[in-house]
Amino acid sequence: MMKDTILDDAREVPSTAPMAQAVNWQVFRERPEAVKRLHHIRLEAGQSLIGGHGQDSIAPYWWVGVKVDDLADWGHADAVNKRGRQGDGY
Repeated sequence: MMKDTILDDAREVPSTAPMAQAVNWQVFRERPEAVKRLHHIRLEAGQSLIGGHGQDSIAPYWWVGVKVDDLADWGHADAVNKRGRQGDGY
């Protein structure tokens, strides 16, 4: 299965619709940019790709990120990277 098929899922970004164990994500206005990012994410054991697409008051967006099996293995909950949260001017 191609990695970019996760972008086909209508799923709001975790900063808008919280997702358990989502620890890192980035939002893009253009799907090709999200696909490019997907192909550069390196996963460790216990990590998986997450992503999807949504719509805000400005335009459609696509997002990609990482979900961990165990948040304690990631480190600390404050270490969650939320680039491109809604309202951050992504």
